[in-house]
Amino acid sequence: MTARKPFIETANLPTTLELSGVTPDDVLQTVANFSRPVILRDFCTHFPAVQAGKKSPEVMSEYLLKQYSGNPVIGCYGGADTGGRIFYNEDMSGFNFDSRRVPLGDLLEDILSSTGAAELPMRYMPSSEVSYWFPHFAAANDAGVNSVSPIGSLWLGNRVRVAAHYDFPNNLACNIAGRRRFTLLPPAQIANLYPGPLEFAPGGQEVSLVDFHNPDFERFPRFREALAHAQVAELDAGDALYIPGMWWHHVESLGVLNVLYTHWWRDSAAYMGRPTNALLHAVLGLRNLPAPQRKAWKTLFDYYIFDAEEGAADHIAPHARGILQQPLGIEAAMQLRAKLQNDLKR
Repeated sequence: MTARKPFIETANLPTTLELSGVTPDDVLQTVANFSRPVILRDFCTHFPAVQAGKKSPEVMSEYLLKQYSGNPVIGCYGGADTGGRIFYNEDMSGFNFDSRRVPLGDLLEDILSSTGAAELPMRYMPSSEVSYWFPHFAAANDAGVNSVSPIGSLWLGNRVRVAAHYDFPNNLACNIAGRRRFTLLPPAQIANLYPGPLEFAPGGQEVSLVDFHNPDFERFPRFREALAHAQVAELDAGDALYIPGMWWHHVESLGVLNVLYTHWWRDSAAYMGRPTNALLHAVLGLRNLPAPQRKAWKTLFDYYIFDAEEGAADHIAPHARGILQQPLGIEAAMQLRAKLQNDLKR
């Protein structure tokens, strides 16, 4: 079997901060102290799923099938020529893999049967909510984050690479089976990562166009600066990684069968809406304005949003503050959502 080429700069990058002894009982209290990624060694070693994965890929597969609801999963299939990189096709008119709904057992059998291939094809199941596909998995493998109402999802595949991207929510990623390498970069590095299209990406979220295994520094010269701010987290089965929202992460799966259990949660109420929608609306309404107007709008955004402090609207009578009240209550938020939906129809 041909080994995947290692990330060329990994040996020169610092390792993400590591903590030992963190348990599901104190994990939320622990990660609340950090605004950077943190490795939690042996955090989930006791999970039944991890114990199954440590025995063999076949036992891991059997465990997943016992937890499986029977609903077809999304299976993604790419050729060996992809090098395991989940990405666009050559002209960016589509992706370098096909996806279709299949029984989980078929996908797992395909992954396990291809391990001896001279050139390994790409096989994976993208993030899939456990509540629908694996309804008893969360109760059996409790990460201790139920109080923040996370979205729990499983991701599985063979030796594949996910291009660098960010997620809005915080993430507690539990490495259930296989080995995994994360290359992490802070949000401020966005310009140096050369993100692709906002509305069309392999996993839904925009990704860096830089191939981390073979960077084209002529096309992407600022990527060298990104590397100066990068860090690496290598996880064995039973380890977990806390990724604060908005941190970029490039993910490599290094085992025969790799399974990741993610927990996404946000620090604000869900009724507040998705920040991505605000960004897209700004692209529509602001990006193409003349530079002086964009500068003026930036001042407004700074005043009302980015530099807004508690008490900034104190000069307005409380009963008249409307959506400027802090915090924004659910009733006012729902009224604002309704107004936005109505305005967008015009």
